Order: sequence, then C-alpha cells, then structure tokens
Amino acid sequence: MKFERFLALAASTPPAVVLQASFANGLGVIRGLGPAGVPVLALDSNPRALGFHSAYAAGLLCPDPRCDEEAFLVFLEQLGRRLPQRAVVFPTHDEYIWVLARNVERLAPWYVLPFSAWSSMRRLADKEDQLRSAWRASVDTPRTVFVTSHDDLESQAAEIDDIGFPAIFKPVESLAFKERFRRPVLRIASRDELETVYARVDDCGTLMFQEIVPGDDDTLWTVGSYVNAESEPLAVFTGRKLRQHPRVFGTARFCESVWVPELADAGLRLLKELGYHGVSQVEFKRDPRDGRYKLMEVNARHWLWHALTTACGVNLSLAAYKDALGEPFAAGRQIDGRKWILATKDLPDSLRESLRGELSPIAWARTLPGTAIDGLYSLRDPKPGAIATWRLARLVWRRRRGRAAREAARAAAAPTEADEIEL
Repeated sequence: MKFERFLALAASTPPAVVLQASFANGLGVIRGLGPAGVPVLALDSNPRALGFHSAYAAGLLCPDPRCDEEAFLVFLEQLGRRLPQRAVVFPTHDEYIWVLARNVERLAPWYVLPFSAWSSMRRLADKEDQLRSAWRASVDTPRTVFVTSHDDLESQAAEIDDIGFPAIFKPVESLAFKERFRRPVLRIASRDELETVYARVDDCGTLMFQEIVPGDDDTLWTVGSYVNAESEPLAVFTGRKLRQHPRVFGTARFCESVWVPELADAGLRLLKELGYHGVSQVEFKRDPRDGRYKLMEVNARHWLWHALTTACGVNLSLAAYKDALGEPFAAGRQIDGRKWILATKDLPDSLRESLRGELSPIAWARTLPGTAIDGLYSLRDPKPGAIATWRLARLVWRRRRGRAAREAARAAAAPTEADEIEL
C-alpha cells in the first residue's frame, strides 16, 4: 500500500501504527487489523522489514530508538503532524515499548497508546518486580535467589545449593542481556561452573539464579490477553508451545491453542497485581514434578506467535484498538485445537531432528492436523512470505557456493600424489 493511500483511508478511519514489522510478530498485528478495515502504517528501522510488503499496510523507515531515542521521538512527532487523526500505536518489541511508555504525554497529541505508562510499565521491565508481584498474587514461580554481587554467591551458598544444578542466570534487565549474549538466559551446568559463568555476567546488574523447571517444549504455556486501563480483561487466550527453535531455551516454531481456566486466572491475577494495561504474554512452564504452572516471564507486548489468537477468534490487536477508541469490544471464547507454525524454522529443524533420530517424519506429520496459520505465509497476503522464501533460498545458495569455493581452495592447496612421491 502506498503512503498516500494510507493517509486517504486514515482520514475516515482511525489508523494504527505498528512499530517494528520485520518479522512474524509485526506481521501478526498488521494481519489482525488490516482485514478488519483498519488503515495500518508499518514503521521499522530495517529497510528489509517484511511488513513493508504486506497488502494491508503502508511502510516507512524510522530511526532506531536503540541508537538515537530523541531522533525516533522527533520522527514520530513529525509523522503525527501529517496524520489526519490520532493513530493507535502497537509496539511489538521491548526497545520500542519502553521509549513510548516513557513519553506518553509527549506523543499524546498525535497517538493513542493502549498500554501502561512508564510508572506501571517499569515494573514489567524489571524481572525482579515481576517475580515479587507473582509471590504477592499467589502465582507459582521457580525457586530463585537474587544475586547482586559476588558476595551474594557466598552469603547465599546454602540457598543456591538447595536449588541445585543445572540452573540458569536470568537478568533482571533483559534487553541489554539479550543483545549481548543473543539468548535470554545462561545455563550453569554444575557448581564448578558457577564462578566462571558469573564472571561473564557480573556487570549485568541484579541476576536471578533460578532452578530449571524440567519438561519438554510442550510444557511451556502462555496466557495472552488484552486488559483495559482498570486491568479488566477484554480478550483472553491460553495455549502452549509444541516445538521451539532451538529446543529448550528457544523461540516458538509450532504452537497450539488449548484453553486452561486456572492458567488464565493465574495470569490475570498477576497482571492485576502489576496494575498492567495492554496486550501481554504471561509465560508459564508446567512442572511435571507437581503439575503446577510456574511463571517464566511477562512480556508487555505482542509475542512471536500471537497471530494464533486471531485465528482462534480472540483478536487481541483489535480488542486493544477498539478499547483505545472507546468502542465496545468483547472477544468470544477461543477455538481450541488450532495451531500456528513458522515453517521456515519448523521444517529444517524437524528434518535435522529426523536425521538425528529425535523426531520421525511420521511423528512430525501427525502433529500437523489443525494447523491454521503460519507466521509468515498467507494466501491473502502472499508477498511477505514469498520474499522471505526468496531471501532464505538465496542465503542457502550463497552458503553452499562459499562452502564449495573453500573446498576447492583446500583441494588446490593440498599436495598431489606426484608431490607426495617426490617428497
């Protein structure tokens, strides 16, 4: 969609702005709002963002708030002056939502932000506050010790040994940690590794030394919801992951919808305790030792596979949009048994697992019935998926060409049989 076309549509219908539309998360918001008649503008600092190619959105490049927060805010102000009416904003990643939450009043003339301001949102940014709020709300959590310095490793040695190993270090402030280590946690295999691993993260502020709750990928459950400014739920979903990329501590590649009332209640209790307003994912892991759902984390935004909620009749994005405009909205009961897949990850991962004898092709095929939506591919919005396929194919070809060139170079440098005879 051309930007001029977006402006024309936005003159009669309040628009939505989706911040970071590079991948499945942003595409899910676009595809949740566009078919409902909402004019959508996708903003991203990445010129290759897949959301720019959606049939349901116009696209504009914007400054990266991680590199220049003020330039990003000035861009939004200048864009806001061009909009025919205020837009509802949907940030899909932490680096966008934190800066917006800190600047609600500054952006209020041009944008409606359907989520908590920084006074409440900062509690979500702090994993320690999340955990302590869970305890107050009687929500189960993994056993945890807070570590602020090396001295805590010694003073809390008994508590650490009681939790045992393997365990993980999880940061209280997660964004910088993820950017540095490219993962949300660091695993500690044994007592002997504790000092070594801590030396890598001792400058990361307060850390949580936490037990690893046992269980496969299919024990990871989500409560997805939109709650209004009074923390009242307008749309609620529960579901679980079936496979991750990579396994154990990865991101979703195959998920399903399953309604679990007690899980929904636990997630909503925690959000109320936090005084939260907005779309969120509260992630739990079902502990096979006692059958209890234990809190993993709260994401104060849409998450990677949230599009499954829309496919199940619980459109969180539309609920937030309607509520932001003061329009009534009531989501229906979710449809169970529907599945979301990220084929660009699940297919190659499952093939490798098959070759290793971990997942047979028949067992994989038996999981597919009920698959209703892909994170990238859509018959109604085919261009993002087609571009993703082209880019993936080109990457594979380049890697194979590079590998062939390296093998040829090694062969040319290796001594021939005649050379060996001469030697």
